Amino acid sequence: MKLPNQESFSMIAPMKNSPKTRIETDSMGKVEVPAEAYYGGQTARAKRNFQISGVIAPAIFKQSLGMVKLAAAQTNTALGLLDDKISKAIIQSCQEFIAGKFDNDFTLDVFQAGAGTSYNMNANEIIANRANELLYGPKRSALHNLRAHGASAQRARNVALPLSSEASLSNKFVHPNNHVNMAQSTNDVIPTVTRIAALLSLPELLKALNECEESLKKIAKKYSNLSKVGRTHLEDAVSISLGQEFDSYKEALHKSGEFIVDQSVNLQTLGISGTAVGTGINTHPKYRELMVKNLTKLIGLHFSSGKNLTEMANNMNSFLNFSASLRSLATNLLNICSDLKLMNMGPKAGIAEITLPEVQAGSSIMPGKVNPSIPECLEMICMQVLGNDKTIEIACQKSNFELNVFCPIIMFNLLQSMEILTNGLKMLNNFALKNLQVNEKQIRKLFEESLCTATSLSPKLGYALTAEIVKSALKKGTTIRQEVLTRKLMSEKEFEKIIAN
Repeated sequence: MKLPNQESFSMIAPMKNSPKTRIETDSMGKVEVPAEAYYGGQTARAKRNFQISGVIAPAIFKQSLGMVKLAAAQTNTALGLLDDKISKAIIQSCQEFIAGKFDNDFTLDVFQAGAGTSYNMNANEIIANRANELLYGPKRSALHNLRAHGASAQRARNVALPLSSEASLSNKFVHPNNHVNMAQSTNDVIPTVTRIAALLSLPELLKALNECEESLKKIAKKYSNLSKVGRTHLEDAVSISLGQEFDSYKEALHKSGEFIVDQSVNLQTLGISGTAVGTGINTHPKYRELMVKNLTKLIGLHFSSGKNLTEMANNMNSFLNFSASLRSLATNLLNICSDLKLMNMGPKAGIAEITLPEVQAGSSIMPGKVNPSIPECLEMICMQVLGNDKTIEIACQKSNFELNVFCPIIMFNLLQSMEILTNGLKMLNNFALKNLQVNEKQIRKLFEESLCTATSLSPKLGYALTAEIVKSALKKGTTIRQEVLTRKLMSEKEFEKIIAN
């Protein structure tokens, strides 16, 4: 069975040029490409080779990749390395790429050849073919254009075209490697793009997190004086206010947000211009500084160049540490969701201290049953984030010598974690926290019937006597208040004063 939108798994593509295809030639030979595709031979091979999951890169990654290609074109033009005419065509093509014009041509599977070479060449080919289309008409690979141009010249002059003519024509047509990928390597491009994509995704995540904090803060403030049963080991412990409980949730999320921001700072340090192994081979001496400046200006975030670009090519710990901050948030959310579900438990045979908004029917067989669907969904999101973090951890362990080749899976898991956490937080706030109902009567009833007031009495009555009172209340089915007043150990006014503190 084929996955949706997948081509044949055949390793040998027929070389028949039909009206729906064109034949291109790359360094490995001839390859068939859909006639209307903006991508070229290397992408076609990747689409054939890696039909794995049907999962493609998120839009923010594609947009960030286009931004890096645009900044590179600007940089190489400023350094006098790109012809102005070609540069303008590449820049316009990059802008269209960023805007989403070629999304249907950028659909490679996340699981692909190492380092992300397929992603990089997919973008290079699209941008080059679109630039050629802007300059000369029909979209074809640079080499295809060279040969077509050469054949036309040969027919016109009726003379053989010397081999040197292809080289002399190489600057006429936009080439995916020579022009679009100038002064770049997959090995510095893809980690840079991943950093940019994560940073561009960060504001929406932090906004969703802050909105949840605000909702929790409002609940905490409103119920700051509502005493309830505080529980340890899931057993009655000591009194606490509902406001204190919800304030603790708010503070946990706030600390998670601070941790995320702290770890994001390292993502602003880029390894771009290191090219293949961080040595900067094939780059202009001024390319490194100017490229970082152009990215800063284009994206509106402050970037700097890494002190050791060789280290940045093989060490992916900045992604590992940022993922750890997302893991921390997910862990806090799992704890909060667990408490919300327990407090919501019932509605008649459970704690029922709060009632979560009803968002959908909870059962296909039990009429009227309503489940805590929002916390359940968020818990699944958090579990996925924890799994993504583990994948990133393993990928970061697998650097060999000068390169970590597992950037595609690091990128996908990191950006997916950010996306689903963002959407999960929005869901939690809009469909759970904003309209959460506090059952004050039930909270007071449970508090009065509980044994958690005993600890407050211990300084006055002593540990041993207080323990005896607790056991007596349990055995007789009375309350701590009734036991104390019956034994005339203190007045009701004294009792109220002690438990209020």
